[in-house]
Amino acid sequence: MYENKIPDDFENSLWNDLCLHNSKKVHNVSEGNQVFIEFTEDKEIKVELYQNSILLDTMTLPGKPKKNYFTIRKGSHFFTLIILTSKVSKKTIIGNDANGDLLLSQGNSSNTMVLEDDLGDDFETVTATYMRLGDQRPGL
Repeated sequence: MYENKIPDDFENSLWNDLCLHNSKKVHNVSEGNQVFIEFTEDKEIKVELYQNSILLDTMTLPGKPKKNYFTIRKGSHFFTLIILTSKVSKKTIIGNDANGDLLLSQGNSSNTMVLEDDLGDDFETVTATYMRLGDQRPGL
């Protein structure tokens, strides 16, 4: 169980950071104060958004467990038309620090080319630490 928000940050939340890979699940930043993350044996994580112990939403994100972290790449794609090539890559890495807090590192990039001319790259990186609240779901 983790805090959904970082103190003094009114634009970001753990839930919405993870929604990079599922944009239909985005919530207003004021919604939800707790996020429960459960690693399953099926190479995915189940994420639950709570407001004062009341479940608001859930999502499942596939990825790859590594030694000390979990990588999510859902939402990346590449396509080519005869003269146009576009590549979008989304990647999130989550893991715990020595205190058990959640470390999140995330990148979102896109590149478009017409024939062999590069029309530009767009790259955004997010890093954040979300405070650990405990090991149990709310209300248990």
